[in-house]
Amino acid sequence: MLTTLTAFAALTLAQAAEPMIDFSGVQDPLGGEPTRVLVLGTAHLNQLPEGALNPGDLELVLERLEAFEPDIIAIEAIGGRGCDELRRYAALYEGLADTYCRDPQPALDALGMSQPEAFIAARARLADFPDAPSASERRALALLLYGAGEPWSAALQWAQLEPSDRIAADDLTEALAGELNAMLGSRGENNAIGVALAARLGLDSLATMDDHTADSIYAHAPETLGPTIQSVWAQSDPETDVVFEEAQTYLGSPERVLAGYRFINAPAYQQATINADFGLAAATPDNDAVARQYVSWWQTRGLRMAANVVEAAGNEPGARVLVIVGSSHKAYFDAYLDQMHDWELIGVDAVLHD
Repeated sequence: MLTTLTAFAALTLAQAAEPMIDFSGVQDPLGGEPTRVLVLGTAHLNQLPEGALNPGDLELVLERLEAFEPDIIAIEAIGGRGCDELRRYAALYEGLADTYCRDPQPALDALGMSQPEAFIAARARLADFPDAPSASERRALALLLYGAGEPWSAALQWAQLEPSDRIAADDLTEALAGELNAMLGSRGENNAIGVALAARLGLDSLATMDDHTADSIYAHAPETLGPTIQSVWAQSDPETDVVFEEAQTYLGSPERVLAGYRFINAPAYQQATINADFGLAAATPDNDAVARQYVSWWQTRGLRMAANVVEAAGNEPGARVLVIVGSSHKAYFDAYLDQMHDWELIGVDAVLHD
């Protein structure tokens, strides 16, 4: 029996193959300019201690990103269609819609529409939105976007209003105005970088590219998954720990924050993240290698998120795309997007240089 298993293993190894075609880089020749993408890994800023990131500390980062001039900014938020699936399959995704999605119903009640109707109407409005819209037009579009399940795009419209125009009008209620004002006060990167930068550039919407449908893997995983992953995270490696400790030091000034973004997007930090988390989980044999189910969840989620980014730019070949995403996603996004025929990766260091 042992001999048979050994022979089978040898045969399997012998059959392992590299991809027949390497899609990395940009195809040559290419009809027109490539779609250029900058994947900016970030800490989740609203998880930093209160006061750790002061007003203005992101200014140099925002200046460098503004100079990149992205046509599309994708943020780590779930879009309206994704949130709709989480709600409709609530038994599978228990509690996820409440965690990751804002309720569009108050906006839909004001509009007298369903969410799909609001989504289609918002797309049509965006396609024909004037370069210099009135305050009334911005409020009306913000209401449509909120009802479509795209509240961060609604917040972007709200941000481009004069403060005196951020009022309940054009069917937008006091409650929704309060929600949008609160979003503009958020410390998270979706607002502090995504909305702030898009407003500077005069963009009309943000691309929402997060996805949690892969959480269905958790629904089918054995109870041993949670404790096993906790044991993976509890492991310590001195070389990796030094990298993570250094990452905590990049606060206190615009210059330090700029250097910090360059650090967490560099290969050393990205490799440390893999070594301490997903790569370590993939190598863990405990409980029938159950930690690999966690890795499967992460990879499935990342692939779907990357696909959402490609979709967001699908009708704008040659666009410049900025992806703002949790730093643990950075290396995976670069690898996935580099497989597209006509996408070119832009290095973070090349944009956030001194």
